[in-house]
Amino acid sequence: MIITSRDNHLVTIDDLKNIVKDFIDNNGDSSCNYCNGSKSEKASDNPKKAVISLQNGEQTSYNTFIAVQDKLTTAYFELRATYSVNVYEKTFEDLNSEQLSALKKAYPFILSEAETK
Repeated sequence: MIITSRDNHLVTIDDLKNIVKDFIDNNGDSSCNYCNGSKSEKASDNPKKAVISLQNGEQTSYNTFIAVQDKLTTAYFELRATYSVNVYEKTFEDLNSEQLSALKKAYPFILSEAETK
């Protein structure tokens, strides 16, 4: 189980990906014309401002740490894949370098790893 700052709920690692996607794609300030979020006041203003903060305890197992990292990466991967299809009508594997750069700017992977407590 993971404790999140999202209303202090306990969530499973399996739920983490969708929570992260909802947070990043929220479009709280309505400035993102490609976002599909719910505009919640408790989530990010837009993907360019969304920061995922990761902190683990000393007792966190390596396998759990990697599983969390994998879910975070998958969340960004899926958001970028959706953007690629919606904006360029291509899978991201078929994007040129300019399009790939724009895709990464649209959904920058901003992860803050806090010091272990």
